[in-house]
This record gives sequence, C-alpha cells and structure tokens, in this order.
Amino acid sequence: MTLLPEARRSPPPAKSTARPASIAKAAWLQAVTAIMTPDLSAVIAFCLIGFLLTLNLMLRFPDLGAVIAQYNQF
Repeated sequence: MTLLPEARRSPPPAKSTARPASIAKAAWLQAVTAIMTPDLSAVIAFCLIGFLLTLNLMLRFPDLGAVIAQYNQF
C-alpha cells in the first residue's frame, strides 16, 4: 500500500452522526454489527466443524469413552 500514489487513496470513512431513536434500537444495531463481522463467522464455522466431527466420532464409536478411561488407569 505504500507504493500507491497519494491520489488513489480513499478518504477515511465518515462517522455517522445520526442517533438511534431508542436504547433498544441502539442495542439491536450493535448486536447486528457484532454478528456481521467476518471474524465471528469464521469462529462459528470452526466451532461448528469441531462439534460435527465430535458428534460423528461419538455416534461412530460409542465405546470410545470406556477405552479412553481404561487407558487412563495406567
């Protein structure tokens, strides 16, 4: 980005001066903004993949817990 000429840089985003009508609407807008971030979507996708893999293992090998408990006795 440092190699770009100054004329091509975009101006910083302007902060909105409009205020929400109520506290509930402000809280709703903050919640929607937090949910729409790409980082949260990535974390949710990663957790969902882990949950589905764990569920698959539990259903495929129902006695896996007993085997692990037996190995932990040593």
